[in-house]
Amino acid sequence: MRDSAEAMAIREKFENFRRLYTDRDSIESTVNRLLDDKLIPPERADLLKRNLPDTIRQSRYILLNLGAHMAIGAIFSFDIVPLPLGTISRVLWVAGNRIYSEVKRDDEKKKVHSVAVLIVTAIPWIGYFAYTIPLKKVNEDAAYLYANHITYERKNESLVRYIKGKPAIIRRILERLLIPDDIRKYLELGGYESGKE
Repeated sequence: MRDSAEAMAIREKFENFRRLYTDRDSIESTVNRLLDDKLIPPERADLLKRNLPDTIRQSRYILLNLGAHMAIGAIFSFDIVPLPLGTISRVLWVAGNRIYSEVKRDDEKKKVHSVAVLIVTAIPWIGYFAYTIPLKKVNEDAAYLYANHITYERKNESLVRYIKGKPAIIRRILERLLIPDDIRKYLELGGYESGKE
């Protein structure tokens, strides 16, 4: 009976994370936080909020997989075994979905579970953001928004602050992958004041 309760708790946590990434109120609070942290200008916040329903609708399948990656990370974050079980599980998630998409001949889903996503999934620190690759193809702003949503939810800090302490190569990859050029320029011009110490 105990195993069944634990399995149900894991399944519930998994579904809660997947819902978190498609819940409009939750994502809108991330937009507000980005604005408060001076990580986007007010007009960009308005645009993100206005486009949010379309972004969620167009990216739903990608967002559910992004949520699955976050759930996997949460499930294995307190694992006492000295193995990268979260990373291994994320890789298996992408590979399994890729194979399933191949068998079903579903080209749209196969694009989501691409080889690039599979490779990025296996890289420490970056792997959580792997599904932002197909997300960026749908909407560049959505990749930035959801990357911040991830870091606010998991670390209670913005993406910019989160990557600040990472090795230079990891930081550069994440910046190029997740931060649109115009936002990067905005931040370089002083939009990001709360991160300066």
